[in-house]
Amino acid sequence: MTWAITDGLTRLYNHRYMHECLDKEIARGTRFGTTFSIIMLDLDFFKTYNDTYGHLAGDDVLTSIGKCIQASIRTVDMAFRYGGEEFAIILPETMTEGAYLVAERIREKIEHKIFAGRSAITASLGIASWPTDGVNKEQILISADKALYTAKGTGRNKTCAPNDFNRQGLVPEDDISETQRIAIGMIYALAATVDAKDHYTYGHSRKVSQYAVAMGQLLNLSPDKITEIRTAGLLHDIGKIGIPDSILNKDGMLDEQEWMQIKSHPEVGVEILRHVSDLAKSLPIILDHHEHFDGSGYPAGLKGKDIPLEARLLSVADAYDAMTSLRPYHNQRTSQEAIDELKRCAGTTFDPELVELFCKVIKSIVLKPEN
Repeated sequence: MTWAITDGLTRLYNHRYMHECLDKEIARGTRFGTTFSIIMLDLDFFKTYNDTYGHLAGDDVLTSIGKCIQASIRTVDMAFRYGGEEFAIILPETMTEGAYLVAERIREKIEHKIFAGRSAITASLGIASWPTDGVNKEQILISADKALYTAKGTGRNKTCAPNDFNRQGLVPEDDISETQRIAIGMIYALAATVDAKDHYTYGHSRKVSQYAVAMGQLLNLSPDKITEIRTAGLLHDIGKIGIPDSILNKDGMLDEQEWMQIKSHPEVGVEILRHVSDLAKSLPIILDHHEHFDGSGYPAGLKGKDIPLEARLLSVADAYDAMTSLRPYHNQRTSQEAIDELKRCAGTTFDPELVELFCKVIKSIVLKPEN
């Protein structure tokens, strides 16, 4: 009876059957000396998406995620809906490196999907391998869960393995205090809420983060710097949480008082985040991402190379995505039109060297929805 082992919504195998399959893989490995890996996947901020677009749209996302997973694995691999927005994949005769490649393939497919309301969904993934990361079922699941929640607790939209945290410049979850982990989780949820306030720009912070990270990688910045940029990109607009929707979505010119509220958001964001020590190195980037190369920006009127490099990167990425997004107060520009505007403002608003860099890499990092 297939229905007894299948999830009714996604048509993947269900939670109960996953435990049976894990027991069989461990028994087979013990008998024949084979190995296997498991990937645990959890969608980021799925509750926010559900609250914004409704549960029917959420069900469509889960169904689509199931198809993404199935399209990314071999016929011998087994995919499961573990519960809610969490999924699992068992990869027979696969060790950590192979599982990492599969997990990244799935993560990228999900990241590039566009759902209802032009929104993007991301996923965090954790990997564990038998018998390296545990000899029984409970140990394997704990290891995969630990890796998953390290990915979620250090920025999301990542793949982590228990003994491979250096791959993306991450710290093991055990090195983050429980208080800090909870605080970081709440802040990232708050950042998603900021994006969700405006359905025109849902996913803006994620795309800005991606663009800025791509630029930082091209500059060969250290893994620590890349992590700081990724975090700042995700959180750069968190100070807008207190700005009324009527101002954020105003169709027309802002008056002086409204503009002052908008200009306050970098400082408000830093005030929100400064109590979380793990985010401390990202704060200058967030504070200065609206400074202009000619000194005409805010909040401090910094000029040229006095503006941190990471903030100058973020400024270009933020402006590009703002111009290419559908917004109530300006017409959506094409990628080429936005690039032309960046070039026009090079040397005044933006660092001209970084505009040139961005123009070289944008074709490889522009998000393209999959069919």
